[in-house]
Amino acid sequence: MEFAREQYFWLLLAIPLITFLWGIGVWHRRRMRLRFGNLGNLEAISRISRSGLAWGRGLLFSASLILMTVALAYPQIVLRELRALPTPTDIVFLLDISPSMYARDMSPSRLGRAEEIIQKFVLRKQAQDRYGLVVFNWDSAVLSYLTSDPQNLLVYFDYLNLQDQPEPGTNMGAALTAGMRLLATEEKFNPGGFKGRRCVFVLLSDGDDTAAELEKPLIALANSGTKVHTFGLGTANGAFVPLVMRGGLAGEVHQYLTDEDGSRLVSRAEARTLREIAEKSGASFVRAENDRQVNDAVDEILLQGRPVAGYHSDPVRKDLYRYFLAAAFACLVGGIFV
Repeated sequence: MEFAREQYFWLLLAIPLITFLWGIGVWHRRRMRLRFGNLGNLEAISRISRSGLAWGRGLLFSASLILMTVALAYPQIVLRELRALPTPTDIVFLLDISPSMYARDMSPSRLGRAEEIIQKFVLRKQAQDRYGLVVFNWDSAVLSYLTSDPQNLLVYFDYLNLQDQPEPGTNMGAALTAGMRLLATEEKFNPGGFKGRRCVFVLLSDGDDTAAELEKPLIALANSGTKVHTFGLGTANGAFVPLVMRGGLAGEVHQYLTDEDGSRLVSRAEARTLREIAEKSGASFVRAENDRQVNDAVDEILLQGRPVAGYHSDPVRKDLYRYFLAAAFACLVGGIFV
């Protein structure tokens, strides 16, 4: 037990004096009774208390003063609280930037919705986590290697949102391969840097894979134990696919993707490939149009699904003065009614 205000213990020096004065009072009362004579004559009209009760009352009052003094000294007990240490997590975002991602069946567009989801990850990021960004269409490119400052990723959104003529094609296999290459590069320049850390891929796309190069990277990811969580963009009704724009993501569309007859083609959300990728890696697939499901998935990836790396013991001080005050009050009441 510890005391935060030990200076109040000086008050205990007054307890012997108070007890001494109380004893004098008891002695004086006893002497007065002896001078009175036979107290039995008073039993018919009054209850005669014994001297032992007076001493008991005095002890209860003294105990009350002692307990109140201890309460003023602010007693505390030091406990140990175990705090779980979450495993640091590295997340590589695989962002589809093919023309269909500029379709506007989601607000402000499929690509804009994907950027909002990544921002949700940024807002919930733990201090020890690192984020990386890979973009892909027919090819793939690493825009940001793993960094603990996620604001670096948001800078690249400005670049993507200004694209007026996105390159066609959607090669998810190339995206997964680029993600693994990113991890390999990090390991090369920082050997052992992934020890005690968890690696997760987050793939954001409308599901229109056109390259069919998924098998090898999926096998490699399954062997490494890296999960690929997928978010499906787009709606069942779909939207036209912009090919040429002026003013970037929210600008005016000058040309749409058409068929041989000149009719505009509609791109609809395709979940089969994204669901397959998630299932084969032991991860989850979420439709990005549902805010509640998106928030639950982000929390699951960053919080609930995060394994515990260990525990840290933190000292916690618990105040005890309330218990001493309660005991002092009980002694005071007992002294009054004894």
